[in-house]
Parts: sequence; structure tokens; C-alpha cells
Amino acid sequence: MSYTPKPIDTSSVQLPEELVELTELLSENTHEIWAQQRLKDGWTFGPERDDKAMTHPCLILYDELPESEKEYDRNTSMEAIKTILYMGYRIIPPTQEQTGAQDEVRRILDRLEDKSLDLRDLSEIWRGRSPEIWRRVPEIYRSLGNRILGIGEPLLAFDVISEGLEVWTTDLRLRQLNGLTLARGGSPYKANQIARELQAEGNQDDDTLGLLGRTHKDLWEKESQEQEKAAQLEQAFVAYYTSYQNTGSGYTGINAATLALIKGDLETAHRIGQHVYQISLDEAKGVAPDYWTQATLGEVLLILGQPGQAREYYTHAGELGKGNFANLNSTRRNARLLLEALGEDPHWLDDCFALPKIIVFTGHPLLPEGEENCRFPVHLETELKARIANQLNHLDADIGVASAAAGADILFLEAMLERGGEIDVILPYAVEHFVQTSVDVDNNSEWKNRFERILNRAGRVIMANDYPAQDNRVLLEFTSLIVDGTAILRAQEYDTPLVSLAVWDGQEHGNLGETSDMISRWKNLGRNVEVIDVPADVSTQPENVSTSEDTSHFPHEIRVMFFADVVGYSKLSEVEVAQFIQQFVGYLAQEMEKYPYKPLTRNTWGDAFYFVFSSVEDAAHFALTQRDLIRDTDWAARGLPPDINLRIALHTGPVYRFTDPMIQQLNFSGSHVSRAARIEPITPPGQVYASEHFASLIVANNITAITCDYVGLLQLAKNYGTFRMYHVRRSHEPE
Repeated sequence: MSYTPKPIDTSSVQLPEELVELTELLSENTHEIWAQQRLKDGWTFGPERDDKAMTHPCLILYDELPESEKEYDRNTSMEAIKTILYMGYRIIPPTQEQTGAQDEVRRILDRLEDKSLDLRDLSEIWRGRSPEIWRRVPEIYRSLGNRILGIGEPLLAFDVISEGLEVWTTDLRLRQLNGLTLARGGSPYKANQIARELQAEGNQDDDTLGLLGRTHKDLWEKESQEQEKAAQLEQAFVAYYTSYQNTGSGYTGINAATLALIKGDLETAHRIGQHVYQISLDEAKGVAPDYWTQATLGEVLLILGQPGQAREYYTHAGELGKGNFANLNSTRRNARLLLEALGEDPHWLDDCFALPKIIVFTGHPLLPEGEENCRFPVHLETELKARIANQLNHLDADIGVASAAAGADILFLEAMLERGGEIDVILPYAVEHFVQTSVDVDNNSEWKNRFERILNRAGRVIMANDYPAQDNRVLLEFTSLIVDGTAILRAQEYDTPLVSLAVWDGQEHGNLGETSDMISRWKNLGRNVEVIDVPADVSTQPENVSTSEDTSHFPHEIRVMFFADVVGYSKLSEVEVAQFIQQFVGYLAQEMEKYPYKPLTRNTWGDAFYFVFSSVEDAAHFALTQRDLIRDTDWAARGLPPDINLRIALHTGPVYRFTDPMIQQLNFSGSHVSRAARIEPITPPGQVYASEHFASLIVANNITAITCDYVGLLQLAKNYGTFRMYHVRRSHEPE
């Protein structure tokens, strides 16, 4: 027996005025949810509804709907509200707290519409967020992440998107942006996995297929094996071409044409190119020129064999896109690929794109009051700052990386900000201590005020160490390496040259990490150094870096800590524990003796291993060799679970060296040992994770055999704090 519910007659229900106003908002939100679901199901916009072709004319913004459709949506919303009231429910206005939260969300979203916001503004919005309010809607995370990504900061964008995904785990746009941040951050394997997951769920929209095509193209460029390389290129083309066929999109169309030309299919490249060219011209009619239209016209004209006209459009795009480094880098990358495929100089168009000039800086500090060997010309401060500003103008600098001591550092950072540039500030230890030791050194509060203004406008502030050391000379050396490594990592993001700039009096001296030492190291690595001379009337005596006490018994040294933990140890039986000691620990110890990478000290605690190395290169090779040994060994044949594995963590920093009075062996201690230990529990089994400090020293020392891929801002174990983490691998290995 079937049951047919009686229709509800809501004609007698009268809506209060405030609920009538609610119908418009409900209509808009309902339309957005409906449209997103249709897009997720593979529908696309079309002039008429076609269930077979899966096109629909209402897959547009609510404001762009015809009035008849809006009226239909409003009536539907009104009937829904009447039904709720008819059934005895009440609709009450939000509390003042809820209204305030909604107003804050709208205020932030409105502010993010301001196209003039730069990285400092966007970083300020991110740092000042209220997670309780932000987590109520995904739009803030989408909007802010997209803006930061567009400026060319995939690492910060990744952090924004990741927090949004903690709550909105299935949000399509957040997941697409997450893949895009990983792709632009240099992790195409993970990004490709996200794109394939989205496609497998039925998403066939331009953004999903565009991400899929982009990541396969990235993998094609990375691949060295010819057969696999060809397969990745074909998959990239298919993804772009499928999207182009579905929607006629100029974005996926131009990428499909580019890859067709690279594959050698000139007929397809020209056919798509002609269509995209016409689309782009139509879009440009009657409107102000925009970046992507100009860039697309440049690319398509290059495909169609008109390089002169292509250069004109590329140049115009470069002018429109100035400061939007991610877009410029993407366009330049495609131009290089096309030129190479056409047998031309791949760098012929590089000058069209104003990609960032990154400056890493060192200079003489103002030493504490009473020091006789200060090399900073206090009485010529104005002249020296003018020289720095002139040099930055000459170099056309966009991003500066330096420490922030009173003296040349602050002059450099101020000059960068005054010319509208971005800055990353590296401090040897926490702000409070740094101000005492290196900023407020002559009891002049103005230096402190200037320092605080700089920090408030910095894109990033990185601490090399938690506290001052007994011997700050080691911290000075370590900080200089972090400064250099941070700048190199940024230059690698944009594939742009790094300029080394120094304020120097020309005098050589032996203190590590000081100006002359950094210049010497730069030159030994084959880098050109731009030098701003200190005026000749300044003292030429060496700088002295004071120490607080005798450190002969506990010297401070820059070392690399290796922590590893055995995954699955807690599940071993009593019999298997004995087998573990012999067949796992004993086997690893035996194999370690064959390695050329020798630790300075070693220790174990049941299933945990701790080693200390003198260099990041030795530690990386040792860790990866251990990873491979665990992966390639048949543990079942040794009487152990076949899936037994290791989590390996690496970190570097200044630590104290001493002879342990309990065991009478060499040992190391300090906050960096603790930090390394906290990285290990968050490392995936079978992987090697490292800190940003470790990644910075890898690139600062020009170690090309090892690659560190950014994986995100991760919370360390035991509430130790949140830090940027990197996946360590050999450069020829996939991620």
C-alpha cells in the first residue's frame, strides 16, 4: 500500500518583512550551491539546457541570471520559509555575536577585492585572523589563498588553503587551489595526485582538468626516461584538450595548442591556435587590456609563427602583470618551451617579463656603545642609505632578504620598503633578546622604533635560534647561512637570478658570519657580489663580537641532528623484540660501517636512533641510504614483520658539544636537538623530513645532489610549535 503525503497549503502564512528580505539571500545561496553541484557533476555553461551534452544556461553568477529565473528562485525560497513556519518552527535573527562574525567575514572579503593589496597587506590579514570566525565560511580561505598564490607566494598560500581544508574538507575550489599551491611550490607529484583524485570523483571542469594538465606537464619536464616522458606529455595534452573540447576555453585551449606543437602535431596546434586567437581578440574588444588576454595572444602568435607580433603582446602582458610573479613565471615558462620546440633561443623573450629581482644583503652593524672597533659610519648614515637606495634602484630590486641589526641591515631593509619592495627578515634569536644585543645598542630608541616598523611590514620573520648563545660568533655564522639559504629558496621559486649585495669597508678579517666572511663565501661559490663601499674615513679595525663567558668546555658548533623511530615496534612480541635487536639493529649497525658518511656520535633507545653529523650533505645521504636499506630489505626473511619501517627527521642548528659525564662519550645538547626530536613523530613512515633550516643550508652550500620539497607548515610533536617542513630526496628521484 503506497502513501501519498497531503500537500501543504501555505497560502495563509504571512511572512514578516525581515523574512521577505531573507528570500533574496536564500535564493542567491541556493543558486550557488546548485550551480557548484552541477559543475562538480560535469555540467558546463551553455545557451540551452542539454541533458546529453550536460550544458545548462543557469551555470552563471546569480546576479547574471535573467529576472524570470531570479523570480522563480525567490518564489521557491519563500515557499520553503513558509513551510518551516507552517510546521510550527520559528526563524529567529542571529545573535549580536553571530551578526558581528558575519560582518567581519564580509569586511574581510570586501577588503580582499582590493587589487592594490600587496604581500605585506595579505600577510597582515592572515596573521590577524580569528580562526573561530574564519572557519565558518570557505570563501575567505579561497579568496586569500588565491590572491597570495597570484602574487607568487605558494608556500604561504599553501598554509592558508590547508587551514581551510581542515574544516571544508570536500570544498572543490579549496582542493583545486591546494593542488595549484603544491604545483607552484615545486611538488608536482602530490599536486598531480590531487588532480587525479578530483577527476576520479567526476569533476571535469576547466580548473580540475587544467590542474591535471599542468601537473602532467611539470612531470614531463622532470622526467628523464624517454618513454615515461612521452607518456606524461601525452597525458598533459589530453587533459587540456578534453577541457577545451568541453567548454571551448581559451585557457585550456592555448595550453593544448602549446603541447600539440611540442609533440610535433603542427596541424592541431595551428587549428586550436587560430580558434583561441579569435576568442582572445573578441574578449579584448571594448574592454581595458588584461594580463591573460595579452599573454594568450603572445603565446598563440608564437605558435602561429609570428614571433615579432608575439613579442609585442608578451611585452604588454609583462607591463600589466608587474608584481604578479606567479603569472609572469608561468607565461615565461610556456614561452621558453615553445621557443625551444621551434628551434629558437629559449631565452629570447625573457626580457618581456618583469620577474622579481631578489637581493641577499650583508653589511656592517652598529656595535654596542663603548666598542672602539665599530665599522658602521654613524655620522654618514644618511649618505650610506642614499648609496644603498641608489644601488637598489639600479638593480631594480623587488625582494630583499637580510638580518635586521642596527646599522647597514636596517638601512637596507628601510630602502627596500621605501621603494615598494618585499622583505624577509632573519634574526639569530627571539626579538626581545635581539633588540637588546643588536638593535638598541647605543641607547638610541630611534633604532628600536625603526626595527619595529620593519618587522611590522616584513613578509616573513625567521628565527635562526631560540636564544642567544654563550658564543654568539657561531650564531652569527649560522644566521648568515640561513639568510643566504632563504634568499636562494626564493630565487628558485621564480627561476630568477639572485644578487648578492654588501656594505663593506674592504677589510678582511677572520670572524665567521661577518660581512667579509659572507662575501668570501659568495665568491667561492662563483657568485658576483655588488659592493657598496663604506666611506674612507671610517675605522678599519676588525669588528669584535663579544661573548658572555669562557666557552672552552662547552663549545657551540653548527651540527646536524638525525632522529629516527621504528614504525611497528610497539606491536612486536617478546620473541620478536629479541629478533629485532639482532636482525634489525644489528643489521643496520653492520651496514652503517660500510657508509662513507660517518656520524660524530650515535645513540639508541629501544626503537629510536639518534645521530649527529658535521654537515647537512653527509646527514642527507646517510638518511636516504638508511631509508633505502629499510625499504629494500626482506624483513620477513629475518623473522620480522614485512612492513617494519622508519620515520627519519633532520634538523640543523648550533648545539653545545661536551663529554657526557655519565657515559664518558661525546654528546651534543641544546634547543635544536629537541626540535629535531619533535620532527620525527610527524614524519610519514619511509620518508625523510627536514626543517626549513636544513633546507636553507642545503642550498646555501650549493649541494645539488639533494632536493628539499616543501610539504607545509606542520605542528611539531608535544606542542613544540609550528614550523615549515621539507621532504628530503635525491635530486634524480621522484617525490
